[in-house]
Amino acid sequence: MRKDIRINQDSCSGCMRCAQACSFFTTPEREFNLSKSKIIVLPELEQGLYEVRLTEDCDGCGICIRQCDFGVLSRPGEEVQHV
Repeated sequence: MRKDIRINQDSCSGCMRCAQACSFFTTPEREFNLSKSKIIVLPELEQGLYEVRLTEDCDGCGICIRQCDFGVLSRPGEEVQHV
C-alpha cells in the first residue's frame, strides 16, 4: 500500500509536519518523536532542497499526506484533504 504514496521532492519546504504527524498518530505513545516516524525528511544542503523517504515500516495510512500543505505527498486519483 505504501507504494502508492507519491513524493514530489521539489515542493518540500522541510517543515517536517508529515514526520511529526506520523510519529504522533501511528505510535501507541502518542508523542511527537521524529525517531519513531515512518517518513524521513533530510536536507540536501548544497541544493537547498529536501529529500523525503518512506521507511520500510510505512503501512501507507496517509496521515502524512493529509498534513502536507505543499503537495509533496499524494496518492494517484485521491483529492488531498488537509487536517
